[in-house]
Amino acid sequence: MEIWQEIRRNSDRGAERLVSEYGNRLYAAALLLCSNSEDAEDLTFRTLNQAIRKIKTFDPSRNFYTWLYTILLNFRRMDLRRKRTSVISVGSTADLPEVAIECFAEKLECSGNDQLSEALKALSPQLREAVVLRYYDEKTIDEIAAILQVPPGTVKSRLHNARIALNTLLSGKEP
Repeated sequence: MEIWQEIRRNSDRGAERLVSEYGNRLYAAALLLCSNSEDAEDLTFRTLNQAIRKIKTFDPSRNFYTWLYTILLNFRRMDLRRKRTSVISVGSTADLPEVAIECFAEKLECSGNDQLSEALKALSPQLREAVVLRYYDEKTIDEIAAILQVPPGTVKSRLHNARIALNTLLSGKEP
């Protein structure tokens, strides 16, 4: 049974499965977008909560993780628009998995230091979104364009600009 079917049939059991299968992956993406664990945890919780509440709107012809990531990205954009500085908790985070960032920590630490992680945090939200989707979630240009609701050329441009910015930040040279 697909996870979306299980959530529709039994929301409690489906929610447990959703958290166990997608919680860590969403948290990793949220942490890369937010740059701090409290905001990332809150963003992950809100995303999982919204997915359970809005499961009837999920179109089975779409990729489930892409749908979840779109929810996460929309919440992040809302937060940025509001220029929110404090975390607003929507409920208990007891249902969230323990902080598990191994899935992307290995990728970030492959350089032997935290320079890449710090450089990612320095990118603008638009560039960081493109980098996370392309290099951490391994999405294609067309998939990223659909998620971000921009043309493929814009995605390519953002990735190009992000590579230039990361190169500059990591090399320590002035642009």
